[in-house]
Amino acid sequence: MYSFKSFLKEEAEEGSKLKHITHAEDRPLQEGSKGFLHTYNALMQAHNHIKSGSNSSALTMKYDGSPSVVFGHHPETGKFFVASKSAFNKNPKLNYNHRDILKNHGHAPGLMEKLHAALNHLKKIAPKTGVYQGDLMFTDEDKKHDKRGGVSFTPNTITYTARGDEAEKIARAKLGIVVHTQYRGDTLKEMKSDSHPDTHNFAQHPDVWMRSANLNTKHVHYSDEDQKAFESALTKAKHIHDKYGKEMYAATKPHQGVGGHLESYINSTVRSGEKPSSEGLKEFIASKYQKKIKDLKTPAAQGRKQAELQQHHSYIDKNKKHYDHLLKMHGYLQEAKNKLVSVLNQHEGGLEHHINGKRTDPEGFVVNHAGEPTKLVNREEFSKANLLRVNKFKNPEQ
Repeated sequence: MYSFKSFLKEEAEEGSKLKHITHAEDRPLQEGSKGFLHTYNALMQAHNHIKSGSNSSALTMKYDGSPSVVFGHHPETGKFFVASKSAFNKNPKLNYNHRDILKNHGHAPGLMEKLHAALNHLKKIAPKTGVYQGDLMFTDEDKKHDKRGGVSFTPNTITYTARGDEAEKIARAKLGIVVHTQYRGDTLKEMKSDSHPDTHNFAQHPDVWMRSANLNTKHVHYSDEDQKAFESALTKAKHIHDKYGKEMYAATKPHQGVGGHLESYINSTVRSGEKPSSEGLKEFIASKYQKKIKDLKTPAAQGRKQAELQQHHSYIDKNKKHYDHLLKMHGYLQEAKNKLVSVLNQHEGGLEHHINGKRTDPEGFVVNHAGEPTKLVNREEFSKANLLRVNKFKNPEQ
């Protein structure tokens, strides 16, 4: 019979295979003290960036594009290719021509259609060397025109609408993309992602509407009141970290990790709207286990799984104060982050944003600290809508 720590380790390892940009407030749930310090410094970096009113790749806007496309010239052969995120699989799926797209992605017609368009048009703007990644915003058939001269497109959850000169550019374009990552290395296998892409070498072409994700905060108003609110929430979070951190992180470690119970529980509270608590965490774990128990065939197997669930509950009860401190700190980090997001929302990037016909804010922002990107997203608004929506391009094999 597995020990409590053994099956927790298996669950954590399974979740660690997922690759995504982490929400700022979730890093302590993944990495304990190290995660908190990264989040604290990343939020302070964003805070100082807004105060300075500068333009930098260290703070970028997060566009709700889909699918994500890797493209450029192969570092070893020099041949131009397009790919989905599967470009960096153990067995990469690279598409040098339209036959490759049919062979590699014929099971996913929606994705295949977008890759055909990417292959036709991205070579018109791509530098002669280098591999990049960006989110597709539209292809020609995705655009809709309104009576006021606006052009709109809905790549995923948000509908973007452009007007004026920007609308004219989009109306002419066959494809739209936001480039957010550059890959560096001598071989595809060795390439490392760089969230500070150099987009100056890209050509301009009327068939492609391309923009950088870099955020210019020059015209963002960051009031004294907003700054004090941010600093107050972040100070409260740091107080919990400084006072309880060592024991708190050690006690809650069994449920930390990427895709661990704590992070999964927080995502569930985004959907439900409930306030995170140690009791809520117990109920969440119980609901997951009840589904597993229901699928088991024998009373003996059901009994073993029920015993595992009881171990989870007993452990959380024993360390209740530590889980409560951690979740309270998480709340303060989220409060600080949301204040930054509300200020940054003044910068819409020249596009209107709607979800289901209702005017909304941008998806969010990304702060690049110490070589790692961290998401700044208002989860109560955007993440809830996104979690409840099925992404038509989301397929782990693609």
